[in-house]
Amino acid sequence: MSIIERIPVNPNAVRVRYPVQRFSAPLIAGQYDFGIAANTDILLLPMQSNSIYLIERISFFGQAAEADWLESMGTAAQFPAFRLHYQFDDANNLYPEPVRCVNYVDNAEQLVFFRSTRDAENLLISFSGVVTQVAGMVGFNPLLAQVNFTIYQIIDEKWNRKFINPDDIGN
Repeated sequence: MSIIERIPVNPNAVRVRYPVQRFSAPLIAGQYDFGIAANTDILLLPMQSNSIYLIERISFFGQAAEADWLESMGTAAQFPAFRLHYQFDDANNLYPEPVRCVNYVDNAEQLVFFRSTRDAENLLISFSGVVTQVAGMVGFNPLLAQVNFTIYQIIDEKWNRKFINPDDIGN
């Protein structure tokens, strides 16, 4: 509810995006490894230069039952996780640390604002981590995991100027 009050209410000023990304991990020696090239630097969202974006919600789930997913977790260093970063600025992650996907989440609020400062920028996602095969995962090869986002693209230029420079509030 509070988000709606903060972003423009004019439907012509906001676009909603629902990017979804599915990741797969092959079974090798009793473990599923998501840290493969196919799960690295995947296009999540093509960005426009005069827009501000807001990740409002995120969902994460996998092919296995959640109890099996939780049982398959090894050490914290191996927990499955994703990171979001700009195509032309790999060092600039939207989250300070990778987002760990230890349990399933459905429509969890995120509230992360971001924007592109260059033309033709893309938001990329990378997923990595290792989980151990447990009894409930027998027969899964590869193991699938999916991350869903609700992202608002704010295209109202006046609102965006005020967001970038709060001193412009009166203009």
